[in-house]
Amino acid sequence: MINRQELIQQTFAFVKNIHQRDFSGHDFEHIKRVWRNCQLILTEEKNAERFIVEMALLLHDVDDYKLGDNTEQGYTYLKQCNLDESIIQRILTIIDSIGFSKTGYNPQFSDIETKIVYDADKLDAMGAFGIARAFAYGGAKSRPLFIADRLPPQDLDLEAYVANAKSGDNHTVIHFFEKLLRLPDLMQTRVGKALAQTRKATMINFLRALFAEQELHDWQRLLNNMAN
Repeated sequence: MINRQELIQQTFAFVKNIHQRDFSGHDFEHIKRVWRNCQLILTEEKNAERFIVEMALLLHDVDDYKLGDNTEQGYTYLKQCNLDESIIQRILTIIDSIGFSKTGYNPQFSDIETKIVYDADKLDAMGAFGIARAFAYGGAKSRPLFIADRLPPQDLDLEAYVANAKSGDNHTVIHFFEKLLRLPDLMQTRVGKALAQTRKATMINFLRALFAEQELHDWQRLLNNMAN
């Protein structure tokens, strides 16, 4: 019989070894913050299968293209844990479902476990750490911090977002308008929605100060539209 609590601790060590080499905002501290978000949500979502949620959360970035080319680490690790194949596939399905390039602006999840992992992860893309991570990732990808005369597109669907995100042509501030400021409306749990609104306010206050320093009225109007 597998001791699931020991397996959680073992998985912490496994992902720490992978993420400690990252400097793009997907480091082990990100995993720890997402874990904390998850625990906050689980205090209310008591019907969720905690083990499934926690394993999916811990492993959610190990095969992310942003960390490298190895896309089989999660499955290989889970097989080594001697878990039933049905459990492995549940965990991997959650991980595969929550990426913004898959869900876009209209996430549709049928199970509470996926909703919890989605919210826990997306919360760390918002607020003070969300701001820091956005610029860390932009710098890691050699993207400009800000180009004042390059405004965000007014109409953006998922296909266009994915193309923009992977092109490397955008500056980091556009990412707030394309994704980060939109996330609070996409949250799936009550706790996630409440926390997201507070973190959205933090991002809006930061961007207002940023645009005020250069009297960028076009950007200020766009931000006011997003804030309402």
